[in-house]
Amino acid sequence: MTRLKTSDICHIPPGLKEYNQQLLAGTGRTLLGIACHACGADEIKLKNRINSFTIHVVPITTGQGIISNFSETVTAILRFLGFNAMVSDTPDITGVAKSFESRADAIMMADDQGFVGINLNNRLVVDNSEATGRVFASALDLMAKGIKNCKVLVLGCGPVGEAAAHRLLSFGAGLGLYDIDLAAAHSLKEKLSIGQGIEPDIETNIKTDIKKGIDIVVETSIVRAVSAYDFILEATPSVDSIPHELITAHLHVAAPGVPLGISKRGCQMLKDRLIHDKLEMGVAAMAISLSFPGEETRGCFE
Repeated sequence: MTRLKTSDICHIPPGLKEYNQQLLAGTGRTLLGIACHACGADEIKLKNRINSFTIHVVPITTGQGIISNFSETVTAILRFLGFNAMVSDTPDITGVAKSFESRADAIMMADDQGFVGINLNNRLVVDNSEATGRVFASALDLMAKGIKNCKVLVLGCGPVGEAAAHRLLSFGAGLGLYDIDLAAAHSLKEKLSIGQGIEPDIETNIKTDIKKGIDIVVETSIVRAVSAYDFILEATPSVDSIPHELITAHLHVAAPGVPLGISKRGCQMLKDRLIHDKLEMGVAAMAISLSFPGEETRGCFE
């Protein structure tokens, strides 16, 4: 998990309405809608009951300590979506205990090692890296108006890239995998090929698609790879993973990577064919997965 800085997130609360409109323009769905798509959730059903689900965001002071306004920013995103959310008035273990005592439905908390959500009613744990990979893959599916049978390049084969790759396969996409650590790309290809880490309800479909010829290819040249794909899931911590010289008029990018691996000029070239944020979509997917985990969200991030 990349440790965010205050400067990374200070703009988020006042910019949520504008960002929501940008997502709607680029994908046809709002922040809530994209998160529901990531979880296979019924957006209308969730809208009707989302405000009765209480989430406490618990500040954690261990390690390098609290990122200024992190908990408040997460809470702002949750409230924007319609959740009953608040920052715990005490941090750490005491905050967790008070959330139990006050009968909160879920908590969210982050330290130097991870950012998780926990449903206090059913013990479901949601990891932000996995949620982020899945929701950005789902955004790319919406940008493509259906990614099935399209080729998608996954840049970065860490936890976020792996989760994205699983979701893209579930949509029926063919995959190219690239990582500066070639062994990581080969390892992920092997996991995907045998269905490791894939939810049981979609594992059979993915294995069937692979047998039918949906490819998983390990790319060894970033220049050749970027030039060969119209859809890219950029999940690296690199600042220039997609050089602007390689950006075409057909390229669509969903980029959960922090920092963004595209230059300012590259962003201007992509315009609404780029989706990137540092917190919003991942938090939204976590919240939807945590809330009302009935038939519509079963299997999501378990």
